[in-house]
Amino acid sequence: MQQTIKLLTEALSPYADSREIKAQIRLLLEEVCDLTYTQIVMADYRSVTPQQVEQLRQCAARLAKGEPVQQVLGYAWFRGRRFSVNPDVLIPRPETAELVDIIVDSFVNKPVDKCGDNPVYNPTVTTLDNLVDKPLYNLLDIGTGSGCIALSLAADIHHSFITAVDISQQALITAQSNASSLNINNIRFVKADILQEADADFSTELNTLSTSVDNPVDNFSPALYDAIVSNPPYICQRERIDMSTQVLNHEPHLALFVPDDDPLLFYRAIGRYALRHLRLGGSLYFEINAAYGSDTCALLTQLGFSQVSLRKDMQGLDRMVIASL
Repeated sequence: MQQTIKLLTEALSPYADSREIKAQIRLLLEEVCDLTYTQIVMADYRSVTPQQVEQLRQCAARLAKGEPVQQVLGYAWFRGRRFSVNPDVLIPRPETAELVDIIVDSFVNKPVDKCGDNPVYNPTVTTLDNLVDKPLYNLLDIGTGSGCIALSLAADIHHSFITAVDISQQALITAQSNASSLNINNIRFVKADILQEADADFSTELNTLSTSVDNPVDNFSPALYDAIVSNPPYICQRERIDMSTQVLNHEPHLALFVPDDDPLLFYRAIGRYALRHLRLGGSLYFEINAAYGSDTCALLTQLGFSQVSLRKDMQGLDRMVIASL
């Protein structure tokens, strides 16, 4: 077993520092060999089977080629849930989980005042009948990728319905597979390009959602979302030089890069869309490039958002922007 661990260490050495190598090997031992943290620390490998050792060696061969450990496993853990990942989607990252935590927390203490005392989501309801069965909160995730943001919101915000949008059909297939695996059905998936703003109306299928059982006529409004969230492409082409070859060679460039001369391209388009499709009092949540925190805030202020705040992640980097109408 020690030889296998040495093999894994050698495979990872060109791509990670010593701390990351230890963390990734621990992950492999937990996931492939079903070892506990204590067993790993104590180097207690008595329960490891020859088949598991062989699987670890196969993982080492793929890691040596630069494949991320999550793609080697075929999945990544995100806020306690397992999401399938592949080269068509970004690997979920801790800073994205921080953004989701903020959004979920913002809905936990909201008063139940839209759909009666006990609203229950019923995906079959599409008319103004039985408005009490409408979802209480409607959210939009733009650039959903693996679905880690959208599905986390769908699972953790009670009485919510999520629209998850991506330009990539392959990404949507992955996200739909994750929804099925996690048994989350208060969500729909839409293929669309937010940069084509004239066609970017993901709200049309939701135009009968209730905001008040007492005033059904008021429901017919294009501003349907309580929150819009996005982790859009935000890395400038000139920043490629500082990026890991694992990311460059194994994650989708479509979800990573923006032109050097327009780093806020997606924030501008999504901000404009949000102005038309957020309910009054609704919020826009962004993950951002740390180098453009103040610029992103200035852009949203210029667009007309009244409250714009910049948040740091656990590493102390400007990583999230929240804007409200």
